[in-house]
Amino acid sequence: MPGLRNDIEFPTLDGTVLRGWFYPPAAPGKQPCIIMANGLAALKQQFLPSFAEGFQSAGYGVLLYDHRNWGSSEGTPRKESDPAQQGRDYSDAFDYAASLPEVDDCRIIFWGSSMAGGATIYASAFDHRIRATIVQVPFVSGEAQAGLLNKHLPDLYKNRQAIKAGSEHATLQVFPRTSEGARSPDCPALFKDPGMIPCLDYLNNHNLGWEGVVTVNTLLNIYGFEPAAFIHRIAPTPFLMVITDNDAEASTATQLRAYELAREPKRLVILRKAGHFDPYFGITFEKNMKHQLRFLRDVLQDDTGIEV
Repeated sequence: MPGLRNDIEFPTLDGTVLRGWFYPPAAPGKQPCIIMANGLAALKQQFLPSFAEGFQSAGYGVLLYDHRNWGSSEGTPRKESDPAQQGRDYSDAFDYAASLPEVDDCRIIFWGSSMAGGATIYASAFDHRIRATIVQVPFVSGEAQAGLLNKHLPDLYKNRQAIKAGSEHATLQVFPRTSEGARSPDCPALFKDPGMIPCLDYLNNHNLGWEGVVTVNTLLNIYGFEPAAFIHRIAPTPFLMVITDNDAEASTATQLRAYELAREPKRLVILRKAGHFDPYFGITFEKNMKHQLRFLRDVLQDDTGIEV
């Protein structure tokens, strides 16, 4: 039944316990499984269940979890993201998914969105046990964000000194908290894309909550993260990149340059008249899912000659 899910948890190599949900496939026997996690400052319950249920309805199992330091998962400092570490955690998620009786360990797919899209690229470059990789609106370069991040570096190092002296980790508003805040000229958020307003309204209307906050030290982890440098290593794993034609956060132009560096087999989908947040809901989400399901059918049909 679509939407059926079970609470799960699994350890990473360093003993941090990550928690989330497993959506079992409807069909009996071992089936393909998609491992999913959310983007910067986002939790598993924000938008991704729609993707998980869509994949589940198409016959796939789905493992959806919170990154370390976020949501129901363990890890400190809370609200700190390290996308390279998140990439390594994907492989621990693989080990857990592969142990489940419902999962075919030869048909596991890594999936990530936004910052987790970058983490997925990083993970897929090294872990070739997977059958395919899907990323949507992925973050691909810390260097490309240098102009935005540079001005925060002095505060970042002051905060590091304060932490060593016993203070708490300072936080930074990276996204607006509400649509009203996004409309305000005084909004303190690092990213102030008006295209996020419908997304914020959706979260509020569905009681999904949203803080949009990360630790200041997260910026250093982002600044030094270059998934584009590893993207060519994903091959020969089949690779799908879904982007939009007006991405103000991860930059459409930067994503296109990264895609050129990837090697075959690869596929690019550009969602037209859309920004960074549009693929998560509404009509753009429906188009997005159709492309992703078509990619999976094509890849998995190559395995058996039978459409999943």
